[in-house]
Amino acid sequence: MTSGGGLPGLRFWPLAVVAGFALLPWLTDDRYFLDLVIVFFVWSLIVTHWNLVLGQAGIFSLVQFAIFNLGGYFTAIVGVHLEIGPIWSFIPAGLFCALFGFLVGLLCLRLRGPYVALLTLATYSVVYLLISADTSGLTGGGYGLFGFGDYGFRDLFGSFGKLVAHYYLALILLVVGCYVAIRVMASPLGLAFRALRDSEGYAGAVGISRYRYQLLVFTLTSFFIGLAGSFYGTHLGLVDPNGFDFGTLMLLLAMIVVGGNGSRWGPILGCALLMVMNEFMREIPMWRDMAVGGTVIVFLLLWPRGIADGLRRVFRRLGCEIAPNRDPTREAT
Repeated sequence: MTSGGGLPGLRFWPLAVVAGFALLPWLTDDRYFLDLVIVFFVWSLIVTHWNLVLGQAGIFSLVQFAIFNLGGYFTAIVGVHLEIGPIWSFIPAGLFCALFGFLVGLLCLRLRGPYVALLTLATYSVVYLLISADTSGLTGGGYGLFGFGDYGFRDLFGSFGKLVAHYYLALILLVVGCYVAIRVMASPLGLAFRALRDSEGYAGAVGISRYRYQLLVFTLTSFFIGLAGSFYGTHLGLVDPNGFDFGTLMLLLAMIVVGGNGSRWGPILGCALLMVMNEFMREIPMWRDMAVGGTVIVFLLLWPRGIADGLRRVFRRLGCEIAPNRDPTREAT
């Protein structure tokens, strides 16, 4: 990050944002608002790592939302049937989802373009049908599972204290997830992903294996998305097939597009914008869905690189540069 005599304090803006969120529970006791911010943290973690797959590696995969739900189901199943609490199944849930992502990648990533999208969408549908149609009691079928325990914060801090503890746990999870994603983007590994995305022939000529590198990013992101699913299922206290709602999947994709596909902070900005829009229009769901769709269309037509690129241009005019929002391989203008 450089500053041409402009705003050197911008160097520390991510830390300032995190500090602001950390102070928020001390400034309000509105349970609904804090719960909404927790959802924002979870969605932000998902879209940040989904963006690694879509925007950085150039893999149009739709199975990530199923992986998110599998993280929650893993925690619920071992909690109900094996009586292993979420605090012990949290990391194993991420590892299980990483393994699942690895196996899906083995099958899907040998294909290219729309065929990957179709096969991952089919995988998403199969996972949903297997869970919702289950009659063995393993997944709870259409009723889902509940009563699989929590992290024990209620016993320590009470009802509101449990919410605050979940708030900070979600914030820590987001910070760690974003740190890993940004380190990957800034590393030679991230450069290899972008090379494969932008010029697969050239990348192959210099020895970059498309299949191996894309399988790696698929597995890594599945781990963090699985952690998000495990936490979210525990936070809600239940998992059910409604979690596979296709509208939510499309909303998460819209967050990536609106924020800036391939940018570092763009998906989180898109998440914030669309969540605020959803909240203001929650009483009129029909118009809310139309507003989200219309927002995506407007950005695709007028601002195709998303909010992140627009903010970068604004800060450039102010005499400073925010490097984290820039993808060097797309610096065409």
